[in-house]
Amino acid sequence: MSKPTIEQARMGTEGIAFCIARTLIERDPSLKAPMRANLRKMWELLEEREDHAAADMVDTMIKALNDPAFFKP
Repeated sequence: MSKPTIEQARMGTEGIAFCIARTLIERDPSLKAPMRANLRKMWELLEEREDHAAADMVDTMIKALNDPAFFKP
């Protein structure tokens, strides 16, 4: 895969993850705290493995979960 194609795939994957997280949390708000905790643990593991690109993706998701604008219709 070429670099632009990899970047597009990464952005598409992030977009799908955001949509899934938002849908799940809108249906059951009690999922927000455990999802945030699991993402934090995943971020720690990725940082330990020095996979900074993947850790950045997870960090973006954590920030979105803390942003009220993420859940506005």
